[in-house]
Amino acid sequence: MNGQPTQSAPASTGEPPHPWGGWPVVRPVPAWRVWVWGLAYWLILAPLTWSPRMSGNVFSRYMTIEAIVERGTLAIERSPLLRRSGSPDIVRFHGHFYSDKPPVLPAIACPIYAALVFVGGIRFSGPVEQFLLSNFALTWGVVGLASSLTLVALRAMLRGVAIPPRAADLATVAFGLASPLLTYAVTFNNHSVAAGCVAGAWAFMLTEGSRKAGRMRFASGLLAGLAATVDLPVGALTVAGLAMVQLIRSRSGVWIYLAGAFGPLALHSGLQSLVTGTPLPAEMYPTAFEYPGSFWTSPGGVWKETGPRWLFGLDFLVGRQGAFTVFPAFWFGLVGLIGAMVSKGRSERWSASIVAGSLAVLVWYYVWGVRRTDFAGTSFGVRHMLPITPMVYLFGVVALGRTRRWSVVAVGLFIAAMTVGGVYAVKGMINPWSRAETRAETDPLLRAVQRGALFQGGTFRVDFIAPQPNPGGGGR
Repeated sequence: MNGQPTQSAPASTGEPPHPWGGWPVVRPVPAWRVWVWGLAYWLILAPLTWSPRMSGNVFSRYMTIEAIVERGTLAIERSPLLRRSGSPDIVRFHGHFYSDKPPVLPAIACPIYAALVFVGGIRFSGPVEQFLLSNFALTWGVVGLASSLTLVALRAMLRGVAIPPRAADLATVAFGLASPLLTYAVTFNNHSVAAGCVAGAWAFMLTEGSRKAGRMRFASGLLAGLAATVDLPVGALTVAGLAMVQLIRSRSGVWIYLAGAFGPLALHSGLQSLVTGTPLPAEMYPTAFEYPGSFWTSPGGVWKETGPRWLFGLDFLVGRQGAFTVFPAFWFGLVGLIGAMVSKGRSERWSASIVAGSLAVLVWYYVWGVRRTDFAGTSFGVRHMLPITPMVYLFGVVALGRTRRWSVVAVGLFIAAMTVGGVYAVKGMINPWSRAETRAETDPLLRAVQRGALFQGGTFRVDFIAPQPNPGGGGR
């Protein structure tokens, strides 16, 4: 680390003046260097993805994909996967059963599954080999690709941080291998896709130049809108935050940005209305979860508040599988955000303020805004914070780039934090749908790093959700 500030004049790079809120490119690198790490990561994920990591969450989305492609409907009551999945993530509207997940992500995956079905005759309901191939194609082709593009976006943004290019490369690779991005890159989920969309939307905004400003604004809006359709809390914050930046830059530019966001949001509205009758997600209709055979009306599914929410907040952030525990580099990101917000660089200050504000709102929402505190189920770590993690990490690298006298100590602490994060990332990748504190009981290495958790309570742990029979006898 050379101790230079993260913002400097872009004149020496030959780049056009950057717009308000953007970051000038202070460490230009060839385009291939931005993309190569994402491509390498995607290839690495291929063998890691072959073994299915299944849960009710995954099955719920797979049943929607199958229903759209094979039967032309979002209703899943005729799915062969329904009885064997045991998924509790099912709702009933107008006499039909549906996944309770937003439908845009399954719709995005449909072309891949349609190619398998209509070209190769491969189906989820076929022999086990066909299920394995279907799972691999969808997970690697959608989630793995989105995770890889997260690294591309991160490396593109690191061109605006005054650290050596090799250090930026290492920081990019480290995030891919030692963060929750790896844990969830091997299972079909929405948070990994949202991470790629959020990072991509920010990358287009921060690196926007005058040469292709219109296209970059549209792309930023498209990705932010898509993030809102697959992960509403962080996506909505991203749409709003970047819209504010675009509005300050140009009144005409914000309309281009919003035009990009309109497509995914319109698609969501249309598909969701086929389920709930409105664009509102299924969670807004509690009675849809109440039907004969529903897990959520069983003794194990009826919610009972188990403690004060502030205590859950400690568990959520610094508990044995809290956000700061499984990814200790979050602390560096927090320091970087605070430092950037009080810095003299206007563009850095405002981007940090938006990320910090989004982070604060997300924490408040998941701790106090959600009706239940068991929304993470049996998943490893706090996957709901994954979409904002790349941006927080970016400011952690910014903080390292600003260190001078204590740079060796800071870098040493950062390496130690990423090493611990790597243990959690790899252990989580093995089985993303098992909680860290439960796994630690039989895993000595995981038990050792768990001792570093600042809060050892575990009051809110969820050990197991039992498979449920076909709800309502099929719902026909």
